Amino acid sequence: MGAHVGRTITLYWGDDSPQEAVAGVREKGATFAGEPVDITNDDSNGWQELLDVAQTNSVELSCSGVLLNDTLRADWFNGAGAIGHRMQAATFEYPVETGDITAATITGTFYLKEYSETGNHDGEVTFEATFASNGAVTYTAGT
Repeated sequence: MGAHVGRTITLYWGDDSPQEAVAGVREKGATFAGEPVDITNDDSNGWQELLDVAQTNSVELSCSGVLLNDTLRADWFNGAGAIGHRMQAATFEYPVETGDITAATITGTFYLKEYSETGNHDGEVTFEATFASNGAVTYTAGT
């Protein structure tokens, strides 16, 4: 895999097909975590020992940018206190490299965990959002 320009990574949100890209994104990120199982005991001589299998795997997607529509704000409020729009399909798509037919993707069901907006008197309104995985997440390498 070669180097990429960050602006070519796209975050899609929603259960509609085809999914729409989150509007106005400037920055995006993906965090992959695996909670270890601690099996330290008296025979460990004071050293922590971990099982070679994660207890819980998770993926967190984040984005921030210029507010161009109210989709994420509406989904946060529509999901507040009820099963609603906070849990939807999300796709994190890496750019297609020269010669590739399809882009690499991370896909799954995600929960809109955090959403915030900021507006300065002399600038644009910006937003930040964090999505937490719910269930298995799939990585598909570009082909």
